[in-house]
Amino acid sequence: MNRTSIFIILIFVSFATSNPTPLKRQDQLNGFTQCKGSFANSITLLSYTPNPVVTGQNVTSHLAGTATEIIKQGTTIVYTAYFKDEPTKEAFQHKQDFCEVYVKQSGSECPVKKGDYSFTASWLVEKHPDEPKNLVVEYYFNISVFDSDGKTLSCINGPTKISYS
Repeated sequence: MNRTSIFIILIFVSFATSNPTPLKRQDQLNGFTQCKGSFANSITLLSYTPNPVVTGQNVTSHLAGTATEIIKQGTTIVYTAYFKDEPTKEAFQHKQDFCEVYVKQSGSECPVKKGDYSFTASWLVEKHPDEPKNLVVEYYFNISVFDSDGKTLSCINGPTKISYS
């Protein structure tokens, strides 16, 4: 090989290795972020299928995080949806018994001890007669977990699409 060939190979190698593309970290919260403030328990993973959520069908949600406060009987999870273009206008709200829906369906019981947790739950997304048809709407959601005294244990915000069939 001549000097020119070696020089071209060295330049190519230096470009190929000088600026590696960083690996893209998967978004464990699917576009959601922790709410402002501090909360005893964190949510570090949220996934759901189908995505978008479809009215009249079951949705399966996987929720994981770390609890520094015990999750007791009477804990609730509240999903509050806001219109994306009007972030202060509430579209709807759905409240569930956290222990009944998430903990029991995952084969555990409340109280849930301090430490890491991972729960999966499924439920039917109700279909109402007055809802739109053949439309996908993106909402801005606040998902909060409350203890039986109303103290917020966890809180995340983010976008979710709902398909009205």
